Amino acid sequence: MADTQVWNADEESAAPPLPPKKKRMRLTGKEKAAVFLLSIPDEDSKKIMSGMKEDEIREISRVISRMGVMPQEVVKAVRQEFLDKFEYHQFDVRGGMGKVKDLVMKALGKEKGRHLLKELQTGPKNTPWEILNAMEPTLVATFLTNEHPQSIAMILSQLQTEQASFVIDFLAQDIQQEVIYRMAKLGSLPPGAMEDIEQSLLTELDALGATRGGYAQEGGGGVIKVAELLNMMSREVSDNLLSYLDEEDNPLAEEVRKEMFLFEDLLLMDDKSFQTLLREVGNDELLAALKGADERLKEKFFQNMSERAAEMLREDLEMMGPVKVADVESAQQTILKAARRLESEGSIVIMGKGSDDVVL
Repeated sequence: MADTQVWNADEESAAPPLPPKKKRMRLTGKEKAAVFLLSIPDEDSKKIMSGMKEDEIREISRVISRMGVMPQEVVKAVRQEFLDKFEYHQFDVRGGMGKVKDLVMKALGKEKGRHLLKELQTGPKNTPWEILNAMEPTLVATFLTNEHPQSIAMILSQLQTEQASFVIDFLAQDIQQEVIYRMAKLGSLPPGAMEDIEQSLLTELDALGATRGGYAQEGGGGVIKVAELLNMMSREVSDNLLSYLDEEDNPLAEEVRKEMFLFEDLLLMDDKSFQTLLREVGNDELLAALKGADERLKEKFFQNMSERAAEMLREDLEMMGPVKVADVESAQQTILKAARRLESEGSIVIMGKGSDDVVL
């Protein structure tokens, strides 16, 4: 009892002994994240972890496995820190169909996502382009079968890029080539021509019983539109169509190539932009995409990851078996779509292919 301090109430100048200072527990960011996940209901933790990358789940799991019982004051402090940061952080909240489309496609995949997006469309469709955008691509291709390639080119140039790319996939190869060539050379139409075409299409679509309601019309044709379409197609189809353009009009084909954004063009991104893109890419997609990438691009990915993450990715690639070309192309397209979205939002910068321009 020699170390015990006693407060003598008879001594006016004496003060009660202060309680011993508790050693403040210092937590790393990962430990705080682990504490927060453990402090909320399991169902909520699962939802949060389902949105994390595989390497992030692995790291947080290691931290949790080493943790014992955390003091209540530590748990409260971690939760309060999270709430404070959440309350005072400025979020750029922006809606719109573009955002809905991105979220739905990520959550449900391409096919289910497209069906749900169609269900979300409300209100009457007033133009044939809106009707054709909402129809199944196979039906649109069938509808256009007997049209002249010039007419098909003009019609597809008015559709949303993704829808037009699906429709072209269902056209015969010789028609595909003619349509892409004519779209690339498509200029502005004479006054009144568009109104005549719209009225004619509406009459034909009404005869088919096409339902009205939703999407808005995009821009016209030209080199940029064709480049966007080819970006969304499989590598085999886009290469075949570019070869055809080379034969018909090599300078035109070169213009299209300059506007295209290929997986190899990710090498043109600065490191900061590259790291931003990596945060949007899932581990499975990255593995499949890099399976078919050249060594320079692989190194670009490795250099913009942590040493541990790069090492794990290298090991996974070495252990990975054969992958279908279609799966590699699909994964690469997913990453390119993420890059194009981030570029349009101003989150990343991609140096213009073949020039010194900067795309903001």
